[in-house]
Amino acid sequence: MTWVYEARLYDSKSVASYVAMCIRDDHLQSGNTDLRVQVYKTRRGNYGVRYRRNISV
Repeated sequence: MTWVYEARLYDSKSVASYVAMCIRDDHLQSGNTDLRVQVYKTRRGNYGVRYRRNISV
């Protein structure tokens, strides 16, 4: 599967981690337990959030 990137970048890692937590919790409440959420750092020093569904074989 490919990564889905959030459209916004954040100045601090803590804000990006909070957004990642909200995305994860939103999917858990809807019953999707196979989600992988990551916080990544760009070359300019901003932080972003990306997620994808894990493929269990």
